[in-house]
Amino acid sequence: MAQAKTAATPERDIEQLSEQIAALKQDMAEISHTLGELGRSSRDAAAGQARRKASELRAAGERQIDAAQHRAEELGHQAADAVRQQPAAAVGLAVGVGFLLGFMTGRK
Repeated sequence: MAQAKTAATPERDIEQLSEQIAALKQDMAEISHTLGELGRSSRDAAAGQARRKASELRAAGERQIDAAQHRAEELGHQAADAVRQQPAAAVGLAVGVGFLLGFMTGRK
């Protein structure tokens, strides 16, 4: 009772193994390429988002600076008007502040 087996030869096994290894190498190369592309696109997207955010922050900062300059100009005009309307009070206030600062800095 001899059974007919389809015995694989070692040469055929080695050939199949080599084919599978070659296919695996190709798959690994494709995976590496895909991961590289994904990394580059993620980097580019992050850089673009960072540029947009920096631009928004710069614009917001410029608006704040403009508002602060405008407010400082308004306060300067108000102070000048107050000095023009009450020059004696302005001089008295300046003398008082000067005396106070001199007193505080002279007591070391």
